[in-house]
Amino acid sequence: MSRRVVRQSKFRHVFGQAAKADQAYEDIRVSKVTWDSSFCAVNPKFLAIIVEAGGGGAFIVLPLAKVVTM
Repeated sequence: MSRRVVRQSKFRHVFGQAAKADQAYEDIRVSKVTWDSSFCAVNPKFLAIIVEAGGGGAFIVLPLAKVVTM
């Protein structure tokens, strides 16, 4: 007889907070193509996202230090 054991998570009491409107990017159309496997890349200074555009191969690089409101 086998028993299923549920592993205890050390993060069960951690809750996130939503970003404020002045600290978030809006209206970015992320690509929906399945073969674009890496939709974004992030480092301490920049965020790069593959966007949906005609012709393909379009991406946007956004600085993390400066949030642009549109």
